[in-house]
Parts: sequence; C-alpha cells; structure tokens
Amino acid sequence: MTQDTSLDPILRPFAALMETLVAQFGANCQVSLYDMREKRPRLVAVSGTVMEAVIGSQLPEKLFTRFREASDRPSGRLQFTAATPDGRRLSSSLTILRDADETPLGCMRIDLCIESLMHSIDMLQTFCNFDVAPPSEAGNTHNEDVIGMVDAVIDEALGRNETLRTQDSRTYRMNVIRELEEKNVFLVKGAVDLIAARMNVSKFTIYNYIDRIRNPHAAAADYSLRDVQARRDGSE
Repeated sequence: MTQDTSLDPILRPFAALMETLVAQFGANCQVSLYDMREKRPRLVAVSGTVMEAVIGSQLPEKLFTRFREASDRPSGRLQFTAATPDGRRLSSSLTILRDADETPLGCMRIDLCIESLMHSIDMLQTFCNFDVAPPSEAGNTHNEDVIGMVDAVIDEALGRNETLRTQDSRTYRMNVIRELEEKNVFLVKGAVDLIAARMNVSKFTIYNYIDRIRNPHAAAADYSLRDVQARRDGSE
C-alpha cells in the first residue's frame, strides 16, 4: 500500500479494509482512499496496481460532480464504468465514509478491471452462437458526449430503482431496462455494453430482458410453458 506519510489517524482503520479488498479480488482490483474534509477529495492512500495513482491528487472534477449528486442518496454510493489510461474497462464505485456522527470523512473508490472478464463473456457468447447486430458505418466514431449522456440516463434509472435491487433483482433489472428502452437508449452504439457493466451482468442477459420487453406476449407464453412443465415435474 502507498499512503500519505501524514495520513490522519482517523482514516487509518480503513487501510486494513483496502488491503482485504485487494487480496479478495486480486491483481485486477485497486482501492483508493480520499480525504474529503477539504474542498475537493484528495487521494491519501492507494492499494493495488491497476493504474498509476499519485498521492495528493484530487478526484477528477467530472467524477466529483456526479459524486456530489449521488451523495444525496440514502446509500451514499455511486457506481459507474470507467477506463484506465491505456483503455482497459473498469467497473468502479465511490462510497462515502462517515464518522459516528454521520459526518463525511472521506470516500473510498474501488476500481475492478473487467477487461479479461468481458473478453471471456464475448468468447462464450460467440461459442454459443449468440448473434449481435453488426455496428453501422455511422457508429464507428466514438462519441464521448453521447456516451456520457447515456451514462447519465442509466445512472438516473438505476437510482430510481435502487430500493428494489436487494428485494427483487429480476424486477429491478426489468424496470431499469424498460425505462431505458422507453427512452431509446439502446439505439446508441455501446449502450448495451455500458448497462451490462453497470449491472454486472452479461450482454446476453440485457438482450434477453430487451426481448421480453419488446415481445411481452412471447415472454408470457414462455413462462406458461415453464409453469406447465414445473407442475408435471412436481407430479412425477
């Protein structure tokens, strides 16, 4: 672990948790601790080597703005996708750390590199002959502004359905996908990859939910057939 030599004792207990998280998730995980008692969160400790981190550096302005908006939520947590400077994809989160009086002390950022995982999923889907529509010529140019807007819409949809996430994961996912489908989010190239990473599921799962939303009668028939089969299995 690399840390500020003058790390405030009140933040030191979080160091053990950071080391545990990196040990749990391995070389693909990096955990960063920011002191947020100043105007902007400042990096005071980092564990893991996914990407270069400079002690004393501040949380990026764009991410800090989103974090302040998310900090008003009951969870005090922001989940997002990011990328390393060399282009590897990350599944990331920021969580507020508070003292006994609920006063914010700092925030912990967890970055999990999912590049190898995404390659494995793509390979599995190819092996299973799951066809994805080929990208159009017009969509070859990466548009950060469009993806940024899509990410903001996804963040809002996830936030509105946050209470369902631990109660009923299937309904939670279906509600989020339905809301994004109604807003035509999936017409944007890369949107499926983005929401799959945000929800920690495969692209196949996202396409399956989209298909059920677009073809509700077929989905209902499929459930009916499963119910009949289940009753048959139970009677045998």
